Amino acid sequence: METAQRQVVADEVSLEAAQERIQDAQRRTLLLRAYAARVVKELQQLQGSVAQLGGKLEQLQDISRKAKVELPVGGKVPDLGFAGGVEPHVLRDVRAACQLRFQFLKSLFEQSTSGAHSSGTSEELLDASYQHWLSTVEDIVSTHPPNHVLAALEHLALENTLQLQELTSHINIPRDGEALKFRYEQSHLEDLADPPAALPSVQDLIQEGWSKCEALWVQQLPLRAQEQRGGAQLASLVQEMHRLLADGSERAILARAALELELRVVRLAGLRDGLRRGCRELEQEVSARHAELQTLQSKRQRILDFRHLVWEKQQHVRALIKGTSYIKSQLGKNQAEVQAFVQRKLLGPEQEVVLETQRLHGGVEREVRQLGAIALPCLLRRSLPGSQQVPAHELSIHRLDRTAPAQHRAFLTACLAAGFPLYKAPEHLLPHVAELKKELLALRAQLGYKSRALAGLQQRQGSPETDTQALVQALRAHDRELADALGPRMRWVTDQCERRIERWPEVQAAIDAWWEQPGQFVLPGERRLGLTLQQWLERCTLALKTLQQQQQSWA
Repeated sequence: METAQRQVVADEVSLEAAQERIQDAQRRTLLLRAYAARVVKELQQLQGSVAQLGGKLEQLQDISRKAKVELPVGGKVPDLGFAGGVEPHVLRDVRAACQLRFQFLKSLFEQSTSGAHSSGTSEELLDASYQHWLSTVEDIVSTHPPNHVLAALEHLALENTLQLQELTSHINIPRDGEALKFRYEQSHLEDLADPPAALPSVQDLIQEGWSKCEALWVQQLPLRAQEQRGGAQLASLVQEMHRLLADGSERAILARAALELELRVVRLAGLRDGLRRGCRELEQEVSARHAELQTLQSKRQRILDFRHLVWEKQQHVRALIKGTSYIKSQLGKNQAEVQAFVQRKLLGPEQEVVLETQRLHGGVEREVRQLGAIALPCLLRRSLPGSQQVPAHELSIHRLDRTAPAQHRAFLTACLAAGFPLYKAPEHLLPHVAELKKELLALRAQLGYKSRALAGLQQRQGSPETDTQALVQALRAHDRELADALGPRMRWVTDQCERRIERWPEVQAAIDAWWEQPGQFVLPGERRLGLTLQQWLERCTLALKTLQQQQQSWA
């Protein structure tokens, strides 16, 4: 039996060693495949980079060849006539790009001055226009030499300068103001169409008012005389009528009342007609004054508009003068910067590209050769918080190999003696030793049983010689006793385990319902499955004590 046990242990050790070698080979295969895939991917990326560098090199060579050709543009005076009557291609492209930029800025300025809110469609159009201008500029920079682009910009700037000078030469604010019958002096506009008359004095105005009153008084004299005559005639007629109706009869009384009423109606009608005529005259005078006021207001508004227009023209002229001077100075600076950039960046890229290509050539072969010097466990790394990636073999017992330092060999010897595989985590070592200790205790108990059985047999026989047949029968009897004693116990434990496994979901649900919800501590009267929190805690404590007692009895 000991020989068979040693053979079984040796087979298990060899099997574990074979499994470890197989797993190591599988891990190495996976790492090699991953490295091969990464190398292929990097090779494709390098090939793409080489192709891009080649295209860029050809483009730069083409631009350098074009840069050697002189263009009939630029200079202090623009030459509007070109050889063959054809405008250079670079000048047409630069002019188109400048026109696109001008239209874009013009649309932005119109939106800002109009005060209208930009909608989503207008923003999309502006974005598309801006992207189109950027692509146009990129095409110009990638297809034309910098000196040609700079010469075209100088040509366009000089053309615009001449146009601005021609426009500003025709501006004459005093002459234009005189043509519109205005004069601008000391920040004020004067209307020269109708020279203002001298204002009358207060005494003249008073005398004019008294003369008008006298004229009205003289006009009222014949009217008053006519009124007196009419009043006298009316009084005589009224007296005659009163005399005729003085007999005191009821008819006479009614006639006199009707006469007085008619006289009153006539007086009121005359008063009403006079008031109406006065109202009409006042309305006519008000309408005339209102028309005069509107005329004055329109004239004042025209003066203010012309004044604002003159101010805007002055601001535009000042802005044009400042912009022209700034553009001239900026063109000089840009020319110097472009020349420095050409000297620094664009003259020697070919040699750098050749050197970089030679350096990258054969990189894959060098990495493949260097792979043989790299330990495969070092390729498997772990990212720790607050640190860089650390190889996984430095965080576990994978680094305990035959080349480990002396301080680790004692632990390696202990693992090999205990039959603990190196691919397992260190926290599994203690459970493995505990299992070995339990097995050792069980083997020692069986060895003690066998020793006591042998001693009993020797005492029964009275001779030191060993009866093999009797020993075998004693062992079989002992095994049957153990089977009879342990069988019911094992079946009972198995039934208990099955019942606990079946009831485990209910226990887990109850625990999740109580221990994972903070509200259960403020609801002592709440029940789950018919029990309160205190009752569940008591049941849990009782179950733990029972489990510990069972484990002690099994031990």
